[in-house]
Amino acid sequence: MPSINWDTVATAAATAIFVTLAVEYAAKPRLEARKERILAVHRSRRELAVAVRGIAVTSAFLALDLPKDAAGDVRAQLLAERARKHEQMRDQAQAMFDVGDSHAATYPGWVMESVMSYITTVQGVMLSARTQHDKACLIRDLSQHMAVIVDARILRPLAFMNARAGLDALVAKTHERDGEPNPVPATRRG
Repeated sequence: MPSINWDTVATAAATAIFVTLAVEYAAKPRLEARKERILAVHRSRRELAVAVRGIAVTSAFLALDLPKDAAGDVRAQLLAERARKHEQMRDQAQAMFDVGDSHAATYPGWVMESVMSYITTVQGVMLSARTQHDKACLIRDLSQHMAVIVDARILRPLAFMNARAGLDALVAKTHERDGEPNPVPATRRG
């Protein structure tokens, strides 16, 4: 009959207890904190993508021209809905602007610059003296490019680069004053 070496059993049990406690008290808290940071980054990126799509839909509605043959009461309802949507778009732009720094911080390098540029440009457009229709058209176009940037960075690199170039062109266009380019050039890396 084989005999049990109790020294080996005790050594294995002590090692198992030591490793379990070391992992539980030394490594696990850092892993949990890292997991929370990663989840917060993904949550913030999802919130930004939802906000961009939301303002894109609102601005697309406002960019539509009113039908010329609409009856008086229908026209009045459409105008009331446009006024409500304009307020909604202003609130959406303000909400994005208020938390823009935390959204932008979740992206690396020049993607972060694009996010910040988009958010500040949308806020600037909303505060500008442009007409509601011009604001809506510009924000719709900016948001279409930004939606591609925040959604398709890795999966479609060509679409991402085209959207970034389109966003940069629109941002530069919003900074033009009386046909003169903005004296402060945008700096881009990469």
